[in-house]
Amino acid sequence: MGLGSALPAQQMSCVVSILRHSVIVGKFGSSVDNREMTISTTTDSRQHRPLRGISLSVFGIGCITFNDSMMKLVVNEYPIGQAIFIRGVFVLLLISLMVYRQGGARVLRVHSLRLQFWCAVLLVLPLFLFIYALSQLPLSIATIIFFTNPLFVCILAPIWLGERITWLLASAVALGFVGTALVLDPTSATFEWVLLAPLMVALLSAFRELVLRQAMARETAVSTLFYASLAVTIIAAFTFPLGWVAMDWREYGLLALAAFGFGLGIYSMTESLRFAAASVVAPYKYSAIVWALILGYLFWGEMPTPMLWGGTALIIASGIAVLYEQHDATR
Repeated sequence: MGLGSALPAQQMSCVVSILRHSVIVGKFGSSVDNREMTISTTTDSRQHRPLRGISLSVFGIGCITFNDSMMKLVVNEYPIGQAIFIRGVFVLLLISLMVYRQGGARVLRVHSLRLQFWCAVLLVLPLFLFIYALSQLPLSIATIIFFTNPLFVCILAPIWLGERITWLLASAVALGFVGTALVLDPTSATFEWVLLAPLMVALLSAFRELVLRQAMARETAVSTLFYASLAVTIIAAFTFPLGWVAMDWREYGLLALAAFGFGLGIYSMTESLRFAAASVVAPYKYSAIVWALILGYLFWGEMPTPMLWGGTALIIASGIAVLYEQHDATR
């Protein structure tokens, strides 16, 4: 799912986190305003339709991965900062619509400047790094390596939040990193150091997820989404002196499609929580790897090796084991 998906993926986690604590969920995954929150829970619009929830989740993940592929098509030929800036403008327009639907500027109120700052920093760094990785690596490989993110969260949570880690979790994490080693294949003559970029993105995104867990106690999901996206766009604008070039309408179209895929992906992922619990849809985020393999083949003719298939299977198995074990631990 990536941070070009890490943009979608981690910004999405901010939206999804607050939904877990909402009584009523509206369009674009937004909590309804204070006036509506006073209505009895009998107006709860959630439904128990897990198949629909799973379908929306898989579709949303596909849209976010499509966003990554559109970015890769552009940054293969144009400056990374320029592409991020233009897409950022489109994304901010989508977020502005979310702000309007949720009641206007009041939802952007900041309660903790420190947490908002770190949420922004921990999006800017991994986003630029992931887009760079996309420009150098196959879409499928960058996506697969990024999905070590839950493993890093599992490692950092006991240190950061004092959460307990069981032997099962530790074993799942170890299995996941064995799979990562197979994907990276550092002993191969074809190994490139840029392969470590999406691994670093996964680590930085894990830190951001832990910061978001703290921020969600007081900040609104849309505010962290807005300020982080704004920071990304402003930092990208400062890359102008590095040599932006004139783009064709094709590239503007691709970046608009990327932003649309991002917005539709977030909408579908958050809407999926109306029909199924977060613990039900969470494992299906690994369908991003399937989408990445399909899109990688269609756009660039990428063909996974047997080693890559084996490593991918281990990463997916370990990630799902971590998700289920953490869910059982919180029941």
